[in-house]
Amino acid sequence: MKQLEIAVLVMLWTVTLWRVPSAVRTVKQRALWAAFAALTLSMTLRLPGVMLRLDEWAGVNNLSTLFKHWLGMIAAGAVVDFVVAIARPETGRRLRVRHGVALTAMAAMAVLFAFFVPRPYEVTDFFEHNAGNGWATVYYLFFVVYLGIAMATATWLFWGSARHASARWLRTGVRLMGIGTAFGVLYTLVRAGYMTSRLAGLTDSGSDMAVDNATDALKYTAIGFILVGSSIPAFGVAWRTVQDGRSHQRLQPLWQDLTAVTPDIVLRAGLLRSPRLRLYRRVIEIRDAALALDPYAGQDIRERAQEAALRAGFDPATSPAAEALWLRAAREAKARGAAPAATGPEPGTDGIDDLDFTTEVERLVQLARVYHSPVADAFLISASKETTA
Repeated sequence: MKQLEIAVLVMLWTVTLWRVPSAVRTVKQRALWAAFAALTLSMTLRLPGVMLRLDEWAGVNNLSTLFKHWLGMIAAGAVVDFVVAIARPETGRRLRVRHGVALTAMAAMAVLFAFFVPRPYEVTDFFEHNAGNGWATVYYLFFVVYLGIAMATATWLFWGSARHASARWLRTGVRLMGIGTAFGVLYTLVRAGYMTSRLAGLTDSGSDMAVDNATDALKYTAIGFILVGSSIPAFGVAWRTVQDGRSHQRLQPLWQDLTAVTPDIVLRAGLLRSPRLRLYRRVIEIRDAALALDPYAGQDIRERAQEAALRAGFDPATSPAAEALWLRAAREAKARGAAPAATGPEPGTDGIDDLDFTTEVERLVQLARVYHSPVADAFLISASKETTA
């Protein structure tokens, strides 16, 4: 169990440090970072060396236990603040109420710890040593009841918000965090139930070690699910960034070819740092270029493009091959100074907001592949011969 505790602590410190930049940039992420930071410090105080050094420096037996429990409550409250911010932002005004409840519980624990809980000497395991003591049980119930309510609230909100998450990786992450907080609820129920049963004399000290190990296992399981669940969305964003960069590069040759004859549609904004924004701009400019070239493709060219696409084995219901072929011909017609065959729509009148952006990117990548294929080369030669004839 000690090795597991050290492994969890290392992961907590890693995630806490990793999330510092996002906590600085985003208010919502700040609450999650605060939860991990408080939980990491709480787990660090469980180390006997840290625990004893703090208590010796302060001259108060088991002061580290009070700090550890306070930090656990801060972590639980921060998790609730985080999930409220993403699932129920309209209830954010109740933040002071939630924090007031936490501070009241913490103040009550401080009074009980200082004046009522017997602490004649330093102990390394507060739970086992004080099981069956009345004042210690009351003190401990303040801690686990607050923790249980916070974890139950977070579980309810996590599972509710998972249904509305658009991305699969986001749904998965939120659900795993909900599973983690559900294990947190189970942890508090077992701890509270056992402390109460020991106080009532229904159980004896023979079960202390077994219950302590079982609840520690529940705690580590809860932390593990929350760690993994909170990391999945970050990895999902990183994966989407990589995919956006790849799609941007795949569309580069098509964009260059189309904008070479329609330079007016290129946006003059500065360089965008976000791969998603760069890809968004590229898609807009390709669509606007296609609209600008639309009048240069007459009905006869479009019909021949449809026939050529069918002969090449493309399914018109799923492939933009025909559009790629007539767009290639329209581009060449514009380049050689041909007159428009018809009046087309103004570039930019067909908005992108109504589209599924991911689907549109995939469609344009397919179109670009056909646009630069031997099929398009052969169609362009054939169309040129028809025009000169």
